[in-house]
Amino acid sequence: MSNGVIVAWERIESWLRLHPPAAPLSPGASDELIAEAEAELGFRLPADLRTLWRRCGGPVGPLTPEGEVLLGVRRALDAYDLLNHPGVWGTTWIPFTADEPDDPFSGTFIDAATGLIGSWNRQDVSHLYEDGSTLTGYLAEVADELRALH
Repeated sequence: MSNGVIVAWERIESWLRLHPPAAPLSPGASDELIAEAEAELGFRLPADLRTLWRRCGGPVGPLTPEGEVLLGVRRALDAYDLLNHPGVWGTTWIPFTADEPDDPFSGTFIDAATGLIGSWNRQDVSHLYEDGSTLTGYLAEVADELRALH
């Protein structure tokens, strides 16, 4: 499962080396930081998200035509706190992209319980994608979109 994340992220990194973002790529998150995030959340993060954050601590981007930025651990937890409204937000949904890392309005999340992804926004219109999309698939699509740009 996480090997797919590594392959897709390496494709993204290759593109970013040729077309550097405004901010340099940040080093991956430490195991300690990831463990702290899991303790704060009260549940284990999906293996794919842990793998991605070990490769890149974020924020990075924009990575998509929609302008989404990959969030690092701290910013993802900040967005989680912003969105975590009982009855509206799934408690195991972890944002990993946002339109703006400092003041996010929308982005993509992963469900720690299932590994599936969905979209979110601050108007409480958040949902899992119906096609069973995963973080690996998302990153592969981003890599394909970036490659198609140049």
